Amino acid sequence: MTRRRMNGKVQGFVRVRGAREHNLKNIDVDIPRDALVVFTGVSGSGKSSLAFSTLYAEAQRRYLESVSPYARRLFHQMSVPEVDEIEGLPPAVALQQQRGTPTTRSSVGSVTTLSNLLRMLYSRAGDYPPGQAHLEAEVFSPNTPEGACPRCHGLGRTHEVTEASMVPDPGLTIRERAVAAWPTAWGGQNLRDILTTLDIDVDTPWKDLPKKTRDWILFTEEQPIVPVYAGFDRAEVKRAIRQKMEPSYMGTFSSARRHVTTSFATTQSAMMKKRAASFMVSSLCPLCEGKRLQREALSVTFEGMDIADIGRVPMKQLAELLAPYGDTSAKKHVPLAKARPETAIVVKRIVGDLCRRLAVVLDLGLGYLTLERSTPTLSPGELQRLRL
Repeated sequence: MTRRRMNGKVQGFVRVRGAREHNLKNIDVDIPRDALVVFTGVSGSGKSSLAFSTLYAEAQRRYLESVSPYARRLFHQMSVPEVDEIEGLPPAVALQQQRGTPTTRSSVGSVTTLSNLLRMLYSRAGDYPPGQAHLEAEVFSPNTPEGACPRCHGLGRTHEVTEASMVPDPGLTIRERAVAAWPTAWGGQNLRDILTTLDIDVDTPWKDLPKKTRDWILFTEEQPIVPVYAGFDRAEVKRAIRQKMEPSYMGTFSSARRHVTTSFATTQSAMMKKRAASFMVSSLCPLCEGKRLQREALSVTFEGMDIADIGRVPMKQLAELLAPYGDTSAKKHVPLAKARPETAIVVKRIVGDLCRRLAVVLDLGLGYLTLERSTPTLSPGELQRLRL
């Protein structure tokens, strides 16, 4: 490969002189531009220090000098690298091999922003049932209050507790911790003492207690506050109450379901959340059937599919399905233009943008993915290519 010299400097290279960031020891290196360059070496040899902490940090610093102070605040700014000189450095982006924080609400469609265009397509040009008012694009997103299924809150699955999940061994008594979902140690003992005050036998096997009593212990929303006499049995508690003895303390009852769902929703401890989840049963949402959206949004179709169904079509097939709507001479576009000319214009514009973006994804070899695919299920390589 021939490189031109200009003013005594070789063109077509990024020239690094005196790089001392982290474990780099005053490194001088010329890196070819417009080529795929790989840094290899043992762990700790300085690959990331050169690529990210030096080259990318300097490229970012130069770029940020050209934007307003307000805009700079929106960037996570790297520190100025320890280096004497870098020449020939173009603007750069960094794609680090990290997954970020996984969330089931993040999908291929949201990462690529293709879902935004698809929602607009359904909102503006979808086939609505007779008499149904047109919906805003937000209603077609399970991540908005307007669009999320009211039963599963846009997750597609419900998480519920059952008697079997919270009491795995009904042959045990309450004293023997039959209600496994209750807290361990003092918290569980507190609830057992409260039940004793409420005249519930904690020494009878769970399966032999009346169903009404079992359901109240597990599922009630009531939270009675009662005197607790630690270590007393039922007879002793009754005697203490008659004699108006001072209780050990006043205790508040909480059902097993309330304890599990509150712990799952509010705890900051990964261990406690995992424990709470172990007592919950996950199942497909019966209202939206796993499609995550409210019924009004699912009643709107395009090409005979609601927006959840079309999100399950591989992107290669999706591009083929949409392509005719971007061609004014295509068979599918002509009748639409005659019947609804304004809609046809909207469809052509949105579909054109969709197809251009899909073409990029297909060029990256990701046509087999669907828009609904959750990002935590992607490989690091797939996620990097999508972020391009």
